[in-house]
Amino acid sequence: MLERSAQAPVSWEQYNTEEAIRQQVLSIAPDIVLFQELPGIVPFIETHDMVKANPQSHSGHLATLVSHELMKGLVEHLAIPGCGLLTTFKNFGLTVANIHLSPGKGETKTRRDQLSAIIGGCPNEHIAIIGDTNTRNSEIKQIRDAGLLAPTPPEPTWDSFKNRFYLGSPRFRANFTRCFTHPDIQVTDLKVIDSPVTQESKTFRLSDHFALYGTLVVPKS
Repeated sequence: MLERSAQAPVSWEQYNTEEAIRQQVLSIAPDIVLFQELPGIVPFIETHDMVKANPQSHSGHLATLVSHELMKGLVEHLAIPGCGLLTTFKNFGLTVANIHLSPGKGETKTRRDQLSAIIGGCPNEHIAIIGDTNTRNSEIKQIRDAGLLAPTPPEPTWDSFKNRFYLGSPRFRANFTRCFTHPDIQVTDLKVIDSPVTQESKTFRLSDHFALYGTLVVPKS
């Protein structure tokens, strides 16, 4: 929600977070950027266009940014109410689903139903489902058994021992942010972007979740 970390200086404002996000994206230069839990506004990044949809999940909005070069191709989108935004790149036969699934230990069935709706809305076979999945480790086997690849991030994508975003919040580590892909799609260079920022001698992270980065390799056919 572009909120301020409890570790940030009092002078840190929402526009500072937006600018720091912009600088991170410019330095990494990804083709596609997937945001979840936005407060109805989207950080501006001059190298990217926003897919013309901004659906709402159970907490905030989703937004997908695509580089100018990729946006020149044939791009279509579809919002899945409450949980997802599908962007299809027809030139590559690839659909990227930006998702924010239902939270909580007892919401396994809800998350499974949401994933089914996302896959059912995909207009082609090759799909990459990426974002805040809120899935527990016990759910990953079922996803893999269903035929999707579900690589384990090299580091936790939530680590409240490393990142005290909210003071007094429970301390635990988890891999809520994940990617699930069709088995023909390779995921390489998977890494967790957890670099902090520093201002006024205070070092802190921009979000309670860490960003997940990787490369999608799609089949030539």
